[in-house]
Amino acid sequence: MTDLLGRRRVSKSDAIIEALGDVDEATSHIGLARATVSWDGEWGPGVLEQVQRDLYGLMSELAMPPNHSQAHRLPTDRLDWLDRTLVDLKGRIDIPNEFVLPGSTVGGGHLDVARAVVRRAERAVVRVLEAGADDPDLGYPTNPILSSYLNRLSLVLYFMARLQEAEAGGSPRLASSQPS
Repeated sequence: MTDLLGRRRVSKSDAIIEALGDVDEATSHIGLARATVSWDGEWGPGVLEQVQRDLYGLMSELAMPPNHSQAHRLPTDRLDWLDRTLVDLKGRIDIPNEFVLPGSTVGGGHLDVARAVVRRAERAVVRVLEAGADDPDLGYPTNPILSSYLNRLSLVLYFMARLQEAEAGGSPRLASSQPS
């Protein structure tokens, strides 16, 4: 058993603990990317740091019972900010319409690992939200912004990885291309 916010205990195998662990791992991978990515200016590291702060709010909301006075810590404006960030990124780089092999640069590789972990975290959070909607007595959150935020974040990290590769003078390696 382990403690959650709001003075409740759950099994270490509880769906919320799984989701919290996946989001925590995503935050750590984003931190590693922030520490290793080389950017022109502070734009990239600032976005990644803000994302980490948002993910702590998301984890707090996961750990709180939905009827707790401090629940719903991830407001809609954080999702709106992430959407604007995605639009900005899409304007900075053209993305191939094919699968890209991660790892053209160290920083891009770290961003791609973070993206993959965020996608896993999104699946875990969706399971929690669905269970909370199906059985309100579980005390699980039901705020759809949690999964929407993670969904957009995976796209932001994908675009950031491609931008980082481009800024490092490289281009994405396509999965369909043969090695030279």
